[in-house]
Amino acid sequence: MRRFKMSWEKCLEGMHLLASEQAGITPYYLSKIFYFADKEHLLDYGRPISGDRYIAMENGPVPSSIYDIIKRNEFLEDWIIEDYEKRIEKSGLHMKAKEPFVARALSKSDTEYLIKSLKKYIGMSFGQLKELSHKEEGWKEAWKNPGLNNEMDLDLWIGDDLGPRDEVLEEISEKNAYI
Repeated sequence: MRRFKMSWEKCLEGMHLLASEQAGITPYYLSKIFYFADKEHLLDYGRPISGDRYIAMENGPVPSSIYDIIKRNEFLEDWIIEDYEKRIEKSGLHMKAKEPFVARALSKSDTEYLIKSLKKYIGMSFGQLKELSHKEEGWKEAWKNPGLNNEMDLDLWIGDDLGPRDEVLEEISEKNAYI
């Protein structure tokens, strides 16, 4: 399964951006907004924003590393949790920025796609967003597998509308380093 190099800095900065733009955002919305922004950015620029792995969970795709940050999983390096807690305040299920957002790791297109995704999906209800994300081929295929937390195949993001899948994937492979 193809994986991109994940960037902790871009994940943290993207979370900070979304919490700055939408005070009170929940982890559910943050996860779905990141998912659609990563997908659209890959389709348009040949690389995702975060490089995170996406897991098929009951309510749709979840970015694995971002989920770990939000949950403050103990296996994360201290600097990751410290940076998260410096930037974002979480009260119950709601997140907001503690300090003004400044782009350092995110490119201009990364920032644009996250904000575009936020504007497009923040107004949807939980049910609408769940239904939409359940239509994703990668989610459907991963959900079929036995067990929990199955990784989604990002190659399934590539639709026929972009051209033959193999050719598009080859072009993306030439532009990116995989792990």
